Amino acid sequence: MAKRGRPRSPRAASARIVNVKMRLYAGEDDDLIDFFASIPRRLRAAMVKQALRSGVRTSGDETLNQEEELFEALEAFID
Repeated sequence: MAKRGRPRSPRAASARIVNVKMRLYAGEDDDLIDFFASIPRRLRAAMVKQALRSGVRTSGDETLNQEEELFEALEAFID
């Protein structure tokens, strides 16, 4: 008896699944709500990957500076 359905992709064995759940609030996250509303359901993962990649590439040093600023602000708040 022949197998049914689509053949498995050779990449499937090395795939990592990352589940992310977030809450978006009207008035605060309207830009993200619009972003997700504009993406067809079958393309959401690809668009999120593209957005993450563009953010990761552009904010490498900025992220470190932001973390340092947050730690300094926290230390100032505690003292």
